[in-house]
Order: sequence, then C-alpha cells, then structure tokens
Amino acid sequence: MRLISLIVLVLFSLNAHAQPEIEKIPLEKMAKLESLLGHWKTTNYAWQDDAWTEIATTDVHYASKLKGKLITEEISNVVPIDSFIVETFISYDQYRNVYRLAAVDDIYGLMDIYEGDFVDDNNFQLTNLRAGTNFPTADGGEMYFRLTFTEIDQNTREFLVERSADNGATWSPMNMNKMIRAN
Repeated sequence: MRLISLIVLVLFSLNAHAQPEIEKIPLEKMAKLESLLGHWKTTNYAWQDDAWTEIATTDVHYASKLKGKLITEEISNVVPIDSFIVETFISYDQYRNVYRLAAVDDIYGLMDIYEGDFVDDNNFQLTNLRAGTNFPTADGGEMYFRLTFTEIDQNTREFLVERSADNGATWSPMNMNKMIRAN
C-alpha cells in the first residue's frame, strides 16, 4: 500500500511541475472567448415561413470557471416562462485541437456535444456532426446542428442555430439569438 501511495505522490508531483505548460494552450484558446463573458439581454427567434419570428426573451450570463478553462452559460428571466431552454459549457481540447461545447436542454435533458473552432476573427462555429449526439427524426432520419457565434461588436452578438438532415451537406436556419450586453 505504501508503494502505491508513493507512486501516486510522485506522479502528482511530476504533474504539478508540468502544470504551467499543460495550461498554456487551453488558457490561450479560451482567452479568445473572453469577450463573451458577462451579462446579455437576448431576443430569441425561430425561422418560420422564410422569416425570423420572435419567440422569447432571456437574460444570459456567461462565466469563466475552472481557472479559465471553462465557460458556463446560465439563463434566467425567460419570457414566456415555458420557452425551450438550452444551457451550454465550452472548453478547449488541446490534444485534439478543437473547442467543445456541451449543450443540455430542459425538454429532452440530453447533452449534445459540438466541436469546432473560429472560422474567422468574428465567427466561432461548432457542429455535432462527429460527436454522434444527433437527434432522431420522426421519419427515421437524423438531425444535426451547427452553432455559429458572430461578434458584431463588443456589445452585440448573434448566435445562429442551423440544422441539417443530410450529414451537413446542406444547412438551413432554425433559431437565432440576438444578444445585447447588459452591463
């Protein structure tokens, strides 16, 4: 038992000394999302009849956690109260060079996993194509989603949700959140 304790102590000690290097990449990557942090007033829209229709408003708070390696989303003040809610968690996988976003909704309770990266300086885009967390459709097909956060300016964002029924060959709009900083 002492040998096992000694091995664990040595491994922990070695890992503790390597920690600054281990943390460097995820901290640099998560810093690219720092402008998302804070409180936002959000108007939610659904794509219906080839136009955006307002369906809800919410307050959203994005917070940095786990020493800057996780961003969490918390939604409050939902109007109407029975609106569909999804909260997210974002991190960076330095071994696979990809951001991950886990989304959990209040209807199905499923955790959907998205992967992606910045497609340019203002657009952060992720899909659930690779994760295998797609949704089954009534006709026996599969529905995938693509999420795009677009920074309009420091105080304005759009968050677009698109869907695909053909493994991402084509995408169509589904929902959009217009976000205004509430500070």
